[in-house]
Amino acid sequence: MMLHTLPLTNPHPRVLAFGHFQGQYCHRVNKEVRVHEQGCPFPLRRRRMSSQGRRHRNLGFGSRLVLRSQGASPTLQDAGFTQEGEKHEVDMVALQKAASAAQNLPYSGRKAVVVGAGPGGSTAAMVLARQGFTVDVFEKRPEPAADVVDTGRAYIIALIPRGQATLERLGIPLPSSDHYRSLGTVRHPDKGEQRVTQETGNRTFSRSDLAQMLVDEARRRFPSQIKFHFGREASKINLAEKQVTLSAQDELDLVLSYDLLVGADGTGSRVRAAMQEQDGWTAEISDSGREYKVYQGLRADLEPPEFKGKTGATLHLYTTNDSFTTVTAHRNPDNSYSGTFSMRTGEHAKYNTQEAYEALLREKFSALPPHWVPEIAKQAVQAKASSAGKRIKCPQLHSNGAIILGDAAHAVTPVFGQGANSALESCRVLDDTLTACTDPSTGKGEPQLIPAAFSKERKADVHALWWIDAAAYSFFAKRPGVDFFALLAHVLVGTVFGKLLPGLYGGPKPALLSLGKASMPYSSIYQAVQRDAAGVLAGLGTFLLLISLKIAGVL
Repeated sequence: MMLHTLPLTNPHPRVLAFGHFQGQYCHRVNKEVRVHEQGCPFPLRRRRMSSQGRRHRNLGFGSRLVLRSQGASPTLQDAGFTQEGEKHEVDMVALQKAASAAQNLPYSGRKAVVVGAGPGGSTAAMVLARQGFTVDVFEKRPEPAADVVDTGRAYIIALIPRGQATLERLGIPLPSSDHYRSLGTVRHPDKGEQRVTQETGNRTFSRSDLAQMLVDEARRRFPSQIKFHFGREASKINLAEKQVTLSAQDELDLVLSYDLLVGADGTGSRVRAAMQEQDGWTAEISDSGREYKVYQGLRADLEPPEFKGKTGATLHLYTTNDSFTTVTAHRNPDNSYSGTFSMRTGEHAKYNTQEAYEALLREKFSALPPHWVPEIAKQAVQAKASSAGKRIKCPQLHSNGAIILGDAAHAVTPVFGQGANSALESCRVLDDTLTACTDPSTGKGEPQLIPAAFSKERKADVHALWWIDAAAYSFFAKRPGVDFFALLAHVLVGTVFGKLLPGLYGGPKPALLSLGKASMPYSSIYQAVQRDAAGVLAGLGTFLLLISLKIAGVL
């Protein structure tokens, strides 16, 4: 018998309440509510209301429970208990009818817990729900729309076809407004002329906008299967027992059992840490070596003729001779600009006054609008520096009853813009894995098979992405190594042979230039790079051998 523990808004230690909640029997012992998956362990009895304000009563089958609204995530509360704040009566019969649509799906009756409500976590929840899982999603931060810190983050996510394909499979339409359409990038070097790169087909979001859109879609599409709990973090994970403890400030801990645990909780993943401790492996984690501060609400006439008068998102990149020191500017729907001011890790700490920042900005960024300098400096001296990302490689993506995806499993730097897109692609792989782990003779899913199958299917691709990102980032950091020259050889060979012999080469351009395509696995790109690098190396070796033979007089 599976057991869940739910929070109470009135944890009265003397009252024992039990009843029927979302098709499950529940009872309260001391300061917990325990929810049983397979039938009520006690005979159901009704008791009269207490004489003091009718505050408590036992709950029998078919009773109406009251859900106390806390943000967007209701919590179980004794029927009849009154307290300041809004209450909603929920008809359990209607709720059960809403859930009945999932009863004949492969994983009906199975429970999943998703840790992390970012784009990857919310999408994974929808993937699980559409195949029958009941899903609880826990996020330590507030809901994106209400998170002051998150809405102030000015980094942008560009959804390319690789990431869009997952949303298309789920039937989630991308916003039709042209404000989300990515027009392209304008590069403003400290010396030289600006360069414009135009884009088509990509959609641009702030991270908080994308996360909130997916939370809203999950609630709308699966109201009886997906529940979000913001302000709770995974404080303890017991992989052996398949239980997770969720904690929140000033509230009782919530203990849940699950059939599948999905860790989508970012680079500092608690789920990944539990896997490492349980299975004895270590993730390879490297820092980008950059920190950024955010500025907002600036205005200027920045757009080049290619974008002037057009509605859409644009990215302006101001660069210096140090690739770590940059300023970005993203055009917002109201035509203001927000962006980031990035430097090497630790450099921001050296500038403690607005005057110091102004002097640096004027020295490094001559192309920056002059009236922006004091405002960026003012906001920078007040802001806290944030890491510009990490690169993570895990030897496996699963453990007993659990998987990890997104930044928790395969974080990359922003150099190719693959972070959110690879996370959404992992959700598509999860969807395929759920189908593959369904017994065709019974139509029932086998959740115990999912973790290993997912890891086997996804690991080669995310390891390939890790290699590609590391090779490209080494050039950005001005520390190019052998791997970067392998990428360079691939681009040169692919460009030449793709034009001269596209049929023989395998396409009209290098595979690396198809990084955004959903139909091009990361592992196929990696293999193409290795093939071309090996070809260049073999050709160079042959050339040197011929030269040596010529010098020796053999030829």
